[in-house]
Parts: sequence; C-alpha cells; structure tokens
Amino acid sequence: MKKKLLLAMAVLGAAAWQGANAIVLKANDNEFANVGLELQIWAQNNGKVTDNDQTSNNFSVNNARVYFSGQINPIVQFGADLDFADHDYSGLPADGTARAHEGTSYTRVSDAFINFKFMPEVQLMAGLFRDPVSRLSNTDEYTYVIPTGFGYGFDTVWSYITGDKSGLLGGNNGTNYALDNLLNPFTPITLGDDVQNANRDAGIALWGNVADTMLKYYLFAANGAYDYQAGANAEGNLKYGARVEFTPTMLGYKNSSGFVDQDTFLGALNNLTIGLGYEQQKLDCSTTASALDQDLCGSNTSLTPEYYDVDANWEQKFGDFVPQIQLGWAEKRDLMAGVGDNVKSDGYYAQLAVLYDQVVGLGKPGIAFRWEQSKVDNYPYPIGSKNPIDVTDAKIDRYSIFVNYYIAGEAAKLSLGADIVDPNSNLEDVNLNPNGNSNYLKDFADFTLALQTEF
Repeated sequence: MKKKLLLAMAVLGAAAWQGANAIVLKANDNEFANVGLELQIWAQNNGKVTDNDQTSNNFSVNNARVYFSGQINPIVQFGADLDFADHDYSGLPADGTARAHEGTSYTRVSDAFINFKFMPEVQLMAGLFRDPVSRLSNTDEYTYVIPTGFGYGFDTVWSYITGDKSGLLGGNNGTNYALDNLLNPFTPITLGDDVQNANRDAGIALWGNVADTMLKYYLFAANGAYDYQAGANAEGNLKYGARVEFTPTMLGYKNSSGFVDQDTFLGALNNLTIGLGYEQQKLDCSTTASALDQDLCGSNTSLTPEYYDVDANWEQKFGDFVPQIQLGWAEKRDLMAGVGDNVKSDGYYAQLAVLYDQVVGLGKPGIAFRWEQSKVDNYPYPIGSKNPIDVTDAKIDRYSIFVNYYIAGEAAKLSLGADIVDPNSNLEDVNLNPNGNSNYLKDFADFTLALQTEF
C-alpha cells in the first residue's frame, strides 16, 4: 500500500522523494487519496529597482497549498493543487519577488488533472498541469535549492519597460495577463499573470518512462498563451510541444518516475539527466485586431512563436557530500513584432549546490549558487508607438547564493540568501519617464529568509 501511495504522489510532484507525510483516505488497497498542506513563508529586504524607487521590507506568504493526489484504481490517477497567497495576483511580478501583496484575496487551482496509467511507458494526462517543455517549467518549486527560483528579477526589471507592472497592459475584455512573461526566456510560451501560473497550461499530454527512467518523454497540446490566458487569438490555435529526457541508467544513474521533475533529490538517488524541449503556437492576427493583437502583431498577419530548451542535471552522493551541477539554455523566437526583426529572447543558467548529508544540530546544511543571463532583442519601446526605440541586446545578469538547512528534508527547511540583479547599460539607459522627471533602472539586491514546511 505504501509503495502504491508513493507512486501516486510522485505523479503530482516530489513529495514521495522528499519525505513529506500526508493524510491518507483509503477505501481499499487500490482506491485511496492523500491530502496535505505545503507552506512557504518569506521575509525579504527588497532593493531599489530604479533611481526613484526605495528599499522595502516585506513579509509574505509566497505560497500556501492544499494538495490532493491518489487513484481510483491502478489505471486512473488524479491530483490537484489549490494555491493561496498574500500577493495580489494582478500585481505580483512573475519572477517571484514579493514587492506587491495585499492580503489573501484569491484561491487558484494551479493543478488539476486526471492521469491514465496504462503502463509506465504509456500514460495520458488531461487537465491543468505544468508545461513540461523545460526542466525549469516542470520543476516542483518546493524542491528548489535557490528558494527564489529561476528568472528572479526579470519581470521586475522588464515591467518598467513594457509598462505592464500590474499585468493589465492591453487587457482584452478585462483579462489580466503579463507581457513580461512572453519575453521571459525562463518561462514557456505564455502570458501568465504570475510565476506559478506562467508555467502551467490546460491541455493533454502523452508521456511515459521507458527502461526504468532511462528515457522519459512528453508529447503535449495545450490552449496556449493567446487563448486560455489572454483570449486574443480568434482562430483558436493550440500550443504543441515535445520533450525528451535521457538518463544513462546503465551507469547507475536514475531519474524520477513522475511527471514533474525535482530540482534536487537530496542524495536519495544519483541523477544525470539531459533534456531537450520544443514548443510553438501560431498567433493569427485579425484585421479587426484588439489592442493586444496590435501590440503583438504589428503589420504581420500571423506570428508563430517558438521555444527551444536544452538542459542538464547531475547530482551524485560521495560519502557525506551530495554535489549538484545544473546547466541550461533556452530561446524564444518570433514573440511579437519588433523594430526590424521580430522580438526574441535567450536565457542561460548554471547552478552549483552541495549538501552535507549528516545532521548538524537539528538538520543537514547545504549551500547553493546560481547564475543566470537573459537577453531580449528588438523590443519596441514604448509599445504601440509609431516611432519606438529599439531596445536590443538588453541583458540581465542574476547572481544568487543561499544557505539551506534541512530539518526534515523538504518537509521542514530554512533558507537564507541573496539575489543580485544587474541590468546592462542598454536597459539602464532607457528613460522610463521621458515626459516628466527622468527615471532609470539600476542594479539591485534582494535578501530573503525563506521558511518551508510540507505535510
């Protein structure tokens, strides 16, 4: 029974690997569900993003999640994540920073799916779930060794360029969306309004594990950015994608068997996985275009944004130490009409981490470093202008260091660290307020204390 429960939990996320408990509702050995609660509580000191900005101290509930997972029988499985947060969903930057929050104002179904497990090699998932195109978008955020995640600071910086700080720019019939996420190379093709929703979509996926996780594959179709989240595409084109992960099991390595990936396994298994992903969605631009269509399409009759991803993760236990190296590259093409060529973005990242797999005091200590670079080319500023400035080769470097303390694996964790976000001169030279007092972007540092529990 315990083995069946862990397998069902693994479809949803990483709880099975990280030692989290849950309340088990059991009808019989083949029909059961587990219910649990996950919490992420943050305290942050946020730096000045622009010359006219100010530093601030913020306490926030980054995430509060009630989750369900289980099965009706060995073939029919299910799962759902109900998320709560004290961020205003139309104001939270999609990179995870907590600069905007105003009480628990909403509840969101982040994941809700039914999975048909015909065999480990052939499974069919339908519902709302993570876009599996990249390791980043398909990683359970409760396993991050850098708790602030990936792409930190991108949307905070770019919201000043796009003018989409509140996620309302060019709203279509009142629909909220964030243009910054379309530019963000660390998220899938999306107009999602915040970082957690940006990595998810409603659709269907054929996926499975071949030869005991040596090969994991995903073939998927989803509503996509322009229909489900913004409603701007009258033709109703779907988003299509594929991903494959290879793990050399013949060398003693193993991958997780579930749909969702982990950022770390905390020494529970040795992992070496290389992933390749691709997705696209056509946007037909109508002659009676909405403001959103005009912003994205310009004079084009259609665009077909594409997303490419290559990533690798290595984690292996040596005695009492568990080092990890993670590398990745992603590129988005033809995102929207630009100055000259269409807008595109690129992202690179490297992550180094090590866990000391012995209890020191109350828990096991670890340390993690992360570097990211994002670049956007051909962005028209200000958007919608007849004579826009060409914001190109616009780079942001992000440097992060965090110390982690695992009291009970991911089920009870403390993290303390800093993120430094450094826009290059092509971004810092853009006058954000040309019709008034000048205002310019600057590099900034955020310090975060993150507390996490899982049950």
